[in-house]
Amino acid sequence: MRLHDDERANRNMIGFTLTFGIIVVSVGLVAMMGYPQIDDLGRNERLDNAEAGMEQVASSFEQLQEQRATVRTNELSLSSGSLTVIDGPEVTVEAEHTDFDKTFDVGGLQYANEGTTITYENGAVFRTYSEDNIAIVDEPPMTCTENRAVVSVVRVVAESTDKTGADYVSVVGSAETRELRFPMNRTGEDSMAEADELFVTVDSPRSLAWDRHFEDAGNWTAGPTSGTFRCDGIDAMYVRETVISVSFDT
Repeated sequence: MRLHDDERANRNMIGFTLTFGIIVVSVGLVAMMGYPQIDDLGRNERLDNAEAGMEQVASSFEQLQEQRATVRTNELSLSSGSLTVIDGPEVTVEAEHTDFDKTFDVGGLQYANEGTTITYENGAVFRTYSEDNIAIVDEPPMTCTENRAVVSVVRVVAESTDKTGADYVSVVGSAETRELRFPMNRTGEDSMAEADELFVTVDSPRSLAWDRHFEDAGNWTAGPTSGTFRCDGIDAMYVRETVISVSFDT
C-alpha cells in the first residue's frame, strides 16, 4: 500500500513539474515573440491613424487651393510622433517658347515616428519607410491630357510654431495667396498661344516616388534631363500657386 502511494505521489510530482514547465516555457515564448508583435501592431496602427489624418489635411488644403474655403482645421493624434513644417522640396515649371521658368520652394508638412515618415508635399501624401521604399498615398494635383496641362503648386509655410510633439494637435491651414502664374498674358508673348510644351521637375527626398507618379499618370513623358517630365502637344496650360500658412494648436 505504501509503495502504491509513493508511485502515485511520484506521478503527481512529475505531472506538476511538467505542467509548471510548460507554463514557464509558454510565458517565455509569449514574452519573446508575442510582445514584440503586439508592439508592432500598435506601431502600425499609430502610423495608419497618422496617414489617415494627413489625408484629411491634404483634402482640406485642396479646398483651400480651389477657393472653397479660406481656413481649414484638422486634428491629428501624434501618438509619440512629431509633426513638422519642412523646407527643401522644390518644383520647377517651365513653359517652352516663353519666359516662364520658375522654381517654387513648396515645403511641406511631415509626421515622423520611429523611422517612418508621412509627408504632405505639393498636394500629394507619401509614406516613407526607407530611402528606397516610398509609397504614394494621395496623388498630386497635376494633370496632362491630350488637350491641356494643369499644374497646381502648393507652398506650405510655417505661421508660427513649426514643430510639435504633443499627443494631439490641431493643424490650422490658412490660404494666404492664390495666383495664376501661367499664362502671364492673354495674348501674344508669354500666353498660351506661344507655348505647346510644359516641363515639370521635382527636387525632393521623395523624387523616386514623384517619378513613378509621372510615369504612371498617363500622357506625361520623360523630359530632356533626369527627373523632368513633359506634357506636350497641348492647346492650353495653366500653372497656379497657392500659399498656405500652417500653425499648430495643442
